[in-house]
Amino acid sequence: MTWYKTGTVSLAQGSNAVIGAGTSFIANSRVGDAFRGPDGEWYEVTNIASDIALSIAPSYQGEPVSGGVYSLAPMQGYVKDSADALRAATSVIASGVANMQEQVTAATEAAATAVQAEAVAVAKADIATAAADLSTQNKESTSQDATSAGQAALRAEAARDAVVGSEEAAAASAQAAAESAEEAEIVTRGKAASGANSDITSLSGLTTALSVEQGGTGSTTGVPTLVGATASTAGAKGLVPAPAAGDQLKFLRGDGTFQAVTVSTAWGGVTGTLSAQADLQAALDLKLDKSDATPIKSYASPDQTITPGGSLTLLHQLGSEPFEVQGFIVCRDADAEYAVGDVVPVPHFAVDYAYNYGVSLVTSSTNIFCRFGTAAGAFFVLRKTTATTVGIVPAKWRFIVRART
Repeated sequence: MTWYKTGTVSLAQGSNAVIGAGTSFIANSRVGDAFRGPDGEWYEVTNIASDIALSIAPSYQGEPVSGGVYSLAPMQGYVKDSADALRAATSVIASGVANMQEQVTAATEAAATAVQAEAVAVAKADIATAAADLSTQNKESTSQDATSAGQAALRAEAARDAVVGSEEAAAASAQAAAESAEEAEIVTRGKAASGANSDITSLSGLTTALSVEQGGTGSTTGVPTLVGATASTAGAKGLVPAPAAGDQLKFLRGDGTFQAVTVSTAWGGVTGTLSAQADLQAALDLKLDKSDATPIKSYASPDQTITPGGSLTLLHQLGSEPFEVQGFIVCRDADAEYAVGDVVPVPHFAVDYAYNYGVSLVTSSTNIFCRFGTAAGAFFVLRKTTATTVGIVPAKWRFIVRART
């Protein structure tokens, strides 16, 4: 690859910045190339910022110059296309899977060979540059040294040829790396990527079982069978045994077997009839008096309007005459210091013979007959808070009867 000299450059003494005019640094140079400045000294390219700007090391030593001539000598030992191919091959290999170690190793060795070739090329280029400088100086100093200069030129040409050979070796190494990368890509093509995958339809050849939490069985040979417990050993979870025909009423025991439900009429260790258990029978008789086994029935009437001097006939449907009956008045609108919902029992007789307050209750096997006192309030009560007597306002109360047999 020829040296690049297109355009001009401007540099300041002590600065590492090279500003080009009419230059294309990106396409024609690489980091590590040799830069020969207008001062005739050689520097290393350390960064290429754009087509008209790059950095060198060490900083420029000569006098400040604007529009000076320069040279960029490729010192990497291989052409840029080869370097790009090697970098792409290395990127592919790096993204391969772990079982592609052989291809990765081959690519790595190829890259190492390229680096070694690069080092050889740089050394030989330095020799060539020194020889060329010496030849130029010898030719300019005296014609008597023409023979020596010619010999130096021959050595420079030989060094150049060596550089070309190194470039060819680097290109071959890059080609080998590219081939290794292609083999790695072929082997890994179609393999599942890391992360979520929606195209996996089956798994086979697993060496590590998927756990139950991962949706597997925890076994590489399928779902394990249930292991029943013993008196001294815990069981293990797994598939339960299939019940045989006729086992539909059996239950699965902890030992892993199906067991029929045992049905017995015996009371534990007690056998025979209840009447044969004299002590138990006596204890039960104390809890239950069988001579009074008639169930208790009760009746509660709905709300009844209180009409002074009026009467009611209530059908209790108890089946027999109740032995207990009680009348109540229920407050439905605040009155006599009572609140709505308060229930007050009332005697079923006249509480004041002069004013005829109270109610008369007479029972039969089917009905309860009620008659209210003729006084205007029908009932005479004590005020809830102050406990003084007062007749109620019938319209603010309702009458109910409760009875039981």
